[in-house]
Amino acid sequence: MTVAQMNHRQGELVDAVVAGFAEVAAAQARCARRVDDLRRWSQAATDAVARGRGEEAASLTDQRSAERWLVSEVACALQLPEGSASALVADSQALVHEHPATMAALSQGEVSYRHAEAVLGATVGLDETSRLELDVLLSERARTTTVAALKRVARRERERRDSRPLVERHQVATVERHVELRPCQDGMAWLHQYLPAVQATAIFNRLTDIAMAVQGPDEPRTLAQLRADASVDLLLDDDARTALTAATVTGADGNSEDRAVAASEAAPHYAGEPTQSIAGVADRVSLGGIKPQVAVTIPVMTLLGHSDEPGELAGHGPIDAHTARRLAAQAPSFLRILTHPETGTVLSVGRDRYAVPADLKTWLRIRDETCRFPGCSRRAQRCDIDHVKDWAHGGTTDHHNLIHLCRHHHRLKHTTAWTVSTGPPGSTPPDKPSSRQGAPYRAPAHHDSDLTADVVHWTAPTGRTYLDHAAVQIASRQAEVAALSAPHPVPGPDDEPPF
Repeated sequence: MTVAQMNHRQGELVDAVVAGFAEVAAAQARCARRVDDLRRWSQAATDAVARGRGEEAASLTDQRSAERWLVSEVACALQLPEGSASALVADSQALVHEHPATMAALSQGEVSYRHAEAVLGATVGLDETSRLELDVLLSERARTTTVAALKRVARRERERRDSRPLVERHQVATVERHVELRPCQDGMAWLHQYLPAVQATAIFNRLTDIAMAVQGPDEPRTLAQLRADASVDLLLDDDARTALTAATVTGADGNSEDRAVAASEAAPHYAGEPTQSIAGVADRVSLGGIKPQVAVTIPVMTLLGHSDEPGELAGHGPIDAHTARRLAAQAPSFLRILTHPETGTVLSVGRDRYAVPADLKTWLRIRDETCRFPGCSRRAQRCDIDHVKDWAHGGTTDHHNLIHLCRHHHRLKHTTAWTVSTGPPGSTPPDKPSSRQGAPYRAPAHHDSDLTADVVHWTAPTGRTYLDHAAVQIASRQAEVAALSAPHPVPGPDDEPPF
C-alpha cells in the first residue's frame, strides 16, 4: 500500500468518526425534544386535573408538585442525580423553544451537545432579542471551534449584549456561592469552590505564593502538589502557622532553599511519620484537624494491625488501612464501626455525642448512610427519619418501617402520588411482570428480626418502580451499640407524625 493510499484510508476512518459523532449529536437533539414533550405533557395533565375540579388552571403548588415528581422520575429512569435531571429538563425546554439556531445545528449533527450547553449557559438572563442574536452567532462559531474557545467568545459577546449592570449581576451570582465535595477513586476527592472571581483569584494566588516559597533543589513536590498541600494546611491547621510560615520566611540571600529550610525548622517534626504537609508538618495535621461526625467502617483485623484490608469512609468509599486506623483512634470525632473479617456483620458501634439519640437512630443512620430515594446522595445526618407507613395510619416505629429521606424527597412522598414500600435483601414487588406495571411491594405483617428495610421500592405515578439499596446490610440481632460520654451539641428534635 502506498503512502497516498494509507492517507486516503486514514481519511476515510476520520470521516467515519465524524459521521458517528454527528449521529450522536442528532440523537441528543431528538432526546431533548422528547424530554420537552414529557414536560409539556406533565404540565397539560396537571392543568387538566385542575380544570376537572372547576379551576381555570393548576395552582402554583400543584405545578411545583408536578415538576418535583417529573424531575424525580426522569432522574430515576435515566439514573441521573436530580440536579442533572432538573438541568436536563430545563435545557431541553430552552433548546426546543428559545434557541432555534443551536437546536437546528445540533439536529443536523453540526455541533455537539457540549457546544449547545455552552450556548445555553451564555444566554441565560438575556432579553429575547439579545438571546436570539447570540444564539445565531454562537451556533455558527460552534461549528468550527472547541467548547473552551466557544465559551471565551460567548463571555465577551454576552457582556456586549447584557443590559444589566455587572455589579447587579455579580450580586445575584454571589448568592449561588458554595463548596462541593466529589469523591474519586484511590482514596482521593475533588473539593470545588464557587466563589466571587476576586476572592477565588486571590486564594489561588496565595496558594501559589506559598508553594513557590517552599520550592527548592531539595523539594521533590511539584508546584501543583505544593498548592494542594498549602490548601490543606490553611484549612485544617487550627492557626495556619505552618503554611503562613512557609510563605513568609525568606533567607538572607533570598534563596528558596533557605526559605524552605527555615520554614521546615519553624514547624514541629514527628519521628516515623511521613512528611506531606506544606512545610514538613506530619500528616497528623491533616487528620487532626478533622472534627466532623463521620462513620468509618473498619475490619477488625485491620484495626488490630493484622490486615491491610481497606476501611470505608461514609460518604466517600474505601480508604487505606493506615488512614482508617488513625481515624479510629480519634474516638471523639468518629463513629467507629467494627466489622467481622469474614461476614462483614457489624460487631459494635462507638457513639460519642452529648444527649445521645436513641440507639435505633444511630443504627438507621449507619444502615442508610444517605437519603433512601434512588440516586440521592444527601447524607443521612442531614435527612429526616420517615415512617414508610405513616404513624397515623398504623405504622410502627422500628427499623423495618423507618428510612432516611432528605427534606425534598420527604415532601415528594407526602405531597405527590409516589408510593413507597420496603423489603429484605433481594426482594421485589410481587406479581410484577415488568418494572412499569403492577402494585408496589407490601411488607409482610410479621418481620424476621434479622432483616431490615434493605431495599426500598419507589413507585412513580406512571407505574414504574425504582429501587434503592441500603448502604450497609446489618443483621439486627448482631448489632451492638455502646455509648461513650463526651460534650457535643444536642441533636435536633425528633420527627413528628404522620411522618
